[in-house]
Amino acid sequence: MSAMSALAARAAPIAVLLVLWQAAVSLGFVNADFLPSPYTISVAGLDLLRGGELWSNLGQTLLTSLGGLAFALLIGVPAGMLMAKSRVADSLLGPLVKATYSLPKTALIPLFFLWFGIGATTDMISVMLACLLPLLVYAYHGVQAVPRVLVWSAECMGTPPARIFYAIELPASLAAILTGLRIALGFSFVLAISAEMIAAKSGIGRLMVEYGENGSYDYMFAAVSAIVIVAFAADRGLIALSAHALRWQEPNHAAGAA
Repeated sequence: MSAMSALAARAAPIAVLLVLWQAAVSLGFVNADFLPSPYTISVAGLDLLRGGELWSNLGQTLLTSLGGLAFALLIGVPAGMLMAKSRVADSLLGPLVKATYSLPKTALIPLFFLWFGIGATTDMISVMLACLLPLLVYAYHGVQAVPRVLVWSAECMGTPPARIFYAIELPASLAAILTGLRIALGFSFVLAISAEMIAAKSGIGRLMVEYGENGSYDYMFAAVSAIVIVAFAADRGLIALSAHALRWQEPNHAAGAA
């Protein structure tokens, strides 16, 4: 199947959904006051783009989500690798990770506002803590899955520990780390929007709440559509980056990141 055929096959369900949605609203099966048509939403989206309101709020949401994700990446991956290589670190951090992994991340947002106050910094902290666990866990299991015979062979040949880490353990665990990063990327957008909807002065989440409270549902859905498109583009970009980074591995392993 060619690239264009594959793209058309993926886009077909979305196109059918949009056509049915437009038809349902136009024929009166759905109340347009509460569920605007795709055409009405696209017009509202263009209006937000021309006015600049969408750009500024989208920029704030991206700063919150990607900023929190970056801090989580810098902390979570080294912590996970340290736990995999150190029994002491594993015994200290393991129970905490297990206790908090299944906790709904959005449930902590009100507590963060109580502890740190309302603002962009608190939103970013919420994103960082939500993204931290998947990155830590996947980095941990990635290092754990490295064939020990490779490490032992390198040690027998006198390879320094730092060289073993950069030449063997890090490349071998990269696929798992990128999988954790993809999961964390999704969390980053969810937590950023959730935090902005609860208490924020700007951001797509705040924009959605304002237009929803005013009954401007076409503009609200336009804001929702904007963040969906951006999140989807970020996910596909990460998949492409992962495929490039893992091109040296076997095809079935590299495809696992997708």
